[in-house]
Amino acid sequence: MRIHGYPLYQLLLSMIAGIVLAYFRSVNSEVLLISMIACFVLAASLLFLANRSKWANLIFGFSALCFFFLLGQWSYHSKTELPDQHYLHAHVMGETALLQLELTDRLASNAYNDRFYAEVSSVNEKKTCGKVLVLFKKKEAAHFDLGDQIIAWDDIHAVSDARNPGDFKYKDYLANIDVYGQVYLDLPHVISYQSRVEDHSPLLTFRESVLQKLEKSSLSQVAVGLVEALILGQRQHVDPGVAKSFRDAGVIHILALSGLHVGILLLLLKFLTSGLTRLRYGRWIQSILIISVLWLFAMLTGLSPSILRAVTMFSAVAIGMNIKRKSSVFHSLAISAFVLLVYDPRLLFQVGFQLSYTAVISIVLIQPVLAGLWRVNFKGVFGKLHAYLWNICTVSLAAQIGVAPLGIYYFHQFPGLFLISNLFILPLLPFILVGCLLLVLLLVIGWPSHWLEFVLDQLLLWVVGMVNSISSVRTYVFQDLYLSAWELILIYLFVFGIVLFLLPYFKRSRRERFYLKSPNWMMHVALLALILWIGGKTYEFAVGRSNGISVLHQARGTAIALYEGNQAILFTDLHQMDSLRRDQSINRLKQASFFVGRTVSSKGLENLIGYQGKTILVIDESAVYDPEGIVDVVLLSHSPRINLARVLKELKPTLVIADASNFKYLVDVWEETCRQNGVEFRNTYTSGAVPLFASE
Repeated sequence: MRIHGYPLYQLLLSMIAGIVLAYFRSVNSEVLLISMIACFVLAASLLFLANRSKWANLIFGFSALCFFFLLGQWSYHSKTELPDQHYLHAHVMGETALLQLELTDRLASNAYNDRFYAEVSSVNEKKTCGKVLVLFKKKEAAHFDLGDQIIAWDDIHAVSDARNPGDFKYKDYLANIDVYGQVYLDLPHVISYQSRVEDHSPLLTFRESVLQKLEKSSLSQVAVGLVEALILGQRQHVDPGVAKSFRDAGVIHILALSGLHVGILLLLLKFLTSGLTRLRYGRWIQSILIISVLWLFAMLTGLSPSILRAVTMFSAVAIGMNIKRKSSVFHSLAISAFVLLVYDPRLLFQVGFQLSYTAVISIVLIQPVLAGLWRVNFKGVFGKLHAYLWNICTVSLAAQIGVAPLGIYYFHQFPGLFLISNLFILPLLPFILVGCLLLVLLLVIGWPSHWLEFVLDQLLLWVVGMVNSISSVRTYVFQDLYLSAWELILIYLFVFGIVLFLLPYFKRSRRERFYLKSPNWMMHVALLALILWIGGKTYEFAVGRSNGISVLHQARGTAIALYEGNQAILFTDLHQMDSLRRDQSINRLKQASFFVGRTVSSKGLENLIGYQGKTILVIDESAVYDPEGIVDVVLLSHSPRINLARVLKELKPTLVIADASNFKYLVDVWEETCRQNGVEFRNTYTSGAVPLFASE
């Protein structure tokens, strides 16, 4: 594949550059549109002169690249610009209002809530649009289902942002899918609700029917959840413990409908329709049939973003596989990425999009190198088995090499036993998928399926047991790993530089070969990336890290971080939580960026914490403190009943902080008291973590 020989790659990269620029910097839409029209007119006017004049060709190419660069910016801004009827323009965020909601999507439940996406049909009887995240208490969620129309007297409030350094930016994630608010809906606030009217969509009706039949089958609940996830993309019934085991074992991609499942389905359909290729125009008939089935499957699963990406990608691959002029898989990837980014440029910043394309590119580039490291020609059945297992190993290893840096960057962990897990599961996955599809077919047509239910149930329970055993070896689940954005880029330049340097030395078919002009300068790219990475880390070590104290944001609790040198202490008071939530909160708090590279110990919160001659006094619900002491900072925790004006007069602090363990109405009262007394006030609800006494 020669990038310079195919304009599509240049146009795609140009559009991606425009999308990235628009993400970081806003530009007037009208200016963009005028500039796009100018570039298009210039390119169109030079189209027929491009082959006759060198200068006309250069100007044509430059104007075409500029057009797609501007197209990327304009499409991103057009997608992020809210319509006039959006509920955000109603200026009711945080205020109680009459809301009409329609539940549109069900999400996986957490330990405390059932979650839905909902369309806001009206606010205070004025027609609106826009999606919100709706959370019900588990014991109340049984009253509601998809499609229900709910009228409630409640408030829409902003989604929590990253309150502590290093937190997952959930607000940005939801904004990327057009969700800008959330509603904690209690049953007493619901005025009325109407159960959904029977859906007239045949595919959705069919999906609901399949879900009901699976629930009534003899499969265990664990197996039902897995079948629903594998075939219908419904993960809300997957046991959270099972999902965690799959994640720790490095096979969470098995549970998420993605390119892996669609790729297997594509190969299965290609095998079943291979007889069509003997007919006139048989290849085109086969392609149309395969693509139609893939998109029907996507619609059946609800057209989730991951399945939309995968089906678009493999539709292009299916066409590439069947046209007489064999083309590189990179062409198919580029076409699918181009189509998806034109449809929604925000996909570029979604983790799933990045992981999907990185995994496929890694398999195509890295797997031949790995496969070429060991070539043993065994004969007969043993040879075929060896080739099958070796291909699975190299494909899994290639994909993991490609996605590991992204996984560490986003999720801060690496499953060390991923190869063993995939070696057990991937050979079985095609048979599991075929068995699940056959079971669905038998349930739909009403034929006896108890034998298949028994086989599938035992097989899936065995798979879960194996994954649990592998994930229980905690020594090989590497956690608390961190990469910065610049390190991530340099690692990919190093890895793919080495791979592209080695690739021409391994024998491959002409159809798939990646052509590199001699001399191969990709090794220089890899070495330069390595030198820059070493230089950057050396500079960070020489400059050193900041030391100090930070009051962290923690709902229903108090947390203070003290970090100095290579050591750090996390002080917490989480007595209002159960043990499970307490452990989860401590693990999340330890992911704050100032803990990276430090040895962290946990301690109970002390009432008085000192650092370099400065003191923090914690006043909790007991409201006990020494009125004779002089402190620098007062931290109000767990809604103490105090006279704050008297506290300020006695202790003379320069700063008062209220964390998220306090009632919000008290926080507002304290803020007004501090304002009247000329004392600075901060609260973690609005400002997030509050750094104190920072030093180098």
